[in-house]
Amino acid sequence: MPETWLAEARKSKAIVRLWADRERSFEARLRELSPQADAATRTYAARFTIENADEAVAYGMTATVMLTPAVDAKVAKLPLSAILNRGTGPSVYVVDTSGTLMLRPVTVASFAEDAALVTRGIAEGDKVVTLGVQKLEPGLKVRTIQ
Repeated sequence: MPETWLAEARKSKAIVRLWADRERSFEARLRELSPQADAATRTYAARFTIENADEAVAYGMTATVMLTPAVDAKVAKLPLSAILNRGTGPSVYVVDTSGTLMLRPVTVASFAEDAALVTRGIAEGDKVVTLGVQKLEPGLKVRTIQ
């Protein structure tokens, strides 16, 4: 795992998908983390224990692990298509009450396969643009569709 993930790795929830069976997922916990980075990749080897493993799971199998940091209850789960980054960090377009687009910076706690967990920058009830954000500019007038 990358060095930037080390601090959160022990506190994070881990979901494992085996390469042999990508349709199923398992909860797991971090069992072992290498104390030293690999010289070539500059990443740290990590081993996870799959909780409630069945007979399809064998020791040493290769898997994809998704880490979700523990976050406060106030979190917005947005589709990845809503997140825009033009070199200044993640942001989203929010539609104000007059139908005008505002580009708002957000804090993303984690990314999953299909969503981003946003912990700051979105308020309850905000209308967030989820498609076509690359083609938009702040200040445009839009009409929302529910």
